[in-house]
Amino acid sequence: MKRPILLTLAALAAFYAHARLSFAEPKVASWLVQHSARAMSGDSAACDDYVDQVEVNLIADGRRGKWEVEGGKEEMCGYLKQAAAAFTVLQARTHSEFDEIRIVREGFPWTSARVSYSQRMTVQADGLPAMTVKGEDELVVVRTLTGLKIKSLKSRSSGGL
Repeated sequence: MKRPILLTLAALAAFYAHARLSFAEPKVASWLVQHSARAMSGDSAACDDYVDQVEVNLIADGRRGKWEVEGGKEEMCGYLKQAAAAFTVLQARTHSEFDEIRIVREGFPWTSARVSYSQRMTVQADGLPAMTVKGEDELVVVRTLTGLKIKSLKSRSSGGL
């Protein structure tokens, strides 16, 4: 009788610890950097970082006006492919910095978290002046069997083209 109770308590403790570690700031910050690198390099695995029913709302104020991307995974993956293609053609180099990372765990036992941060991305390409894009992003990130995935993304940025 004691053994099943102890096994159940151990499983609950492990699930709790996994949730706590999955949404720890160093883990989330590292995952954000890796996702950003995959997205900017054109790695198709960046699309795998989104759930199938992701909700996306991007607003960018650039030198040539304002543009928006709204929709789901198809729109987000299309946007990532276009951005990566532009960076490839320009042979651009990017550098991203993430600041003010805030994580609020949600859905006991912490199956998701609301992550907000400021991002500053510098883009350099030969023959063009360097551009700096500043953004404020808010993500809802969920734990899955394969790792963290983005359930929703809201982003406002300024700078760039």
